[in-house]
Amino acid sequence: MIRTEMERLGGRLAERLRLDRPGKGSRELHEELSALSVGSRTAVKEYYARKMAAVLLILGLGLVLTLVCFLAFGTGGGYMELASVLRPGYGEGDRTETLTVQVEGEERSQELNVTVQERKYTDEEKQQILRYALDELEQLLPGQNESLDHVQSALAFVDSLQDGAVSVSWTTDPYGVIGADGSIVSAEAEEGTLVEMQAVLNCDGLEAIYSACANVFPPDLTEEERLADSILEEVARADEESSYESELVLPSSAAGRELVWFSEERANPALSVLAMTLIFCVCICLQMDNQVHTKAAERKKQLLLDYPDLMWKLTMLLGAGMSIRGAFVRISEEYQRNRRQDGAAERERGRGRDRKKQLQPRYVYEEVIRTCQEMQSGVGEAQAYERFGKRCQLPEYIRLGSVLSQNLRKGAKGLTVLLEMEAEASLNERKNHARKIGEQAGTKLLLPMILMLVIVLTVLMVPAFLSF
Repeated sequence: MIRTEMERLGGRLAERLRLDRPGKGSRELHEELSALSVGSRTAVKEYYARKMAAVLLILGLGLVLTLVCFLAFGTGGGYMELASVLRPGYGEGDRTETLTVQVEGEERSQELNVTVQERKYTDEEKQQILRYALDELEQLLPGQNESLDHVQSALAFVDSLQDGAVSVSWTTDPYGVIGADGSIVSAEAEEGTLVEMQAVLNCDGLEAIYSACANVFPPDLTEEERLADSILEEVARADEESSYESELVLPSSAAGRELVWFSEERANPALSVLAMTLIFCVCICLQMDNQVHTKAAERKKQLLLDYPDLMWKLTMLLGAGMSIRGAFVRISEEYQRNRRQDGAAERERGRGRDRKKQLQPRYVYEEVIRTCQEMQSGVGEAQAYERFGKRCQLPEYIRLGSVLSQNLRKGAKGLTVLLEMEAEASLNERKNHARKIGEQAGTKLLLPMILMLVIVLTVLMVPAFLSF
């Protein structure tokens, strides 16, 4: 029911846009549609009704999705104030969020990379992985420093080891010299500050403790870098304190100054959805037109293959003493009888129950039936034969219609001999056409044959190379 209503609406739209009237660029398509429908007057209108119905359906769905995107995302592209960041679930790994922070008293906001740990749960661990993790940690800990005896840049306070199998938590004494991420926070002593570091490695429920000492010297930082490090220190501290919570509550102050956090909103995909909808509509229209062109090309091939059969039938019937009109009527009756018999046979085999599934028509005989109907409705016999040839749109049929029409008008003799010669010539053309089709099929099979050859050579050569 919905499909019928959509096609009805599409038909009204096609009439309003006058798409069913032949114009520049569409005349060939209209001719092909008329030929495929064997002269049906409503074929063009029905085609454009289906076409417009498909376009309206796609446009409707696209506009609904576009509206949903606008309602879900708003205008997008701005910033929204937030007080927390959603933490990754267990097993998803840590996630780095790029946030913009506005510090009280500062005109320009800062963009910082904040690391949010995954949510922690208790699991089993293995001792062998812990031993490997301890060796790995000892190599990674100095970071860019030559050794722990002289630390002036951030240490590698890793959160996980062994590809995430081991989680690491850090403590330092005295507190506040090295941040939770290994960065230097407040090392003011020129002679260096001795800091004891302790890492607790947790792997599947088993724990190992790693201890080391570092002599920390003050790094050369700008005021902006110190402020950023202070903010990150507060974030890391809040992250550690709320590691079992589903969200990380961002700190509201750092270094005695108020903080306001922002996050860039996700881009609104509404325009992309709308653009894809329009592109899909154009693709559907082109695809439907291409299907019509393909069927028209197949029709011409069928007409070319059926031409010798029609010529021999006409030759035999005219040679038996029938008139041209009687031969056409006899051919059309035989074709219709064969169609009914084939349809009955299909229904007996259980294949004809679907009403939409019909036997493939033979277009030349459908045109013969139409020619007989025209002659019965009052069209002149000679004119009907000429129109028959023009509807078939092939030079052979146009020539046949002309010969039959001239024979009626001028009474030329030797029509049977002429048709017989034409039938013999058409048989040779049919053989050449069949040979050409076979060559085209052989060309299409060339690529699969090459691929099979490559596979066979690979199967034979790979074991030979592996044996050396």
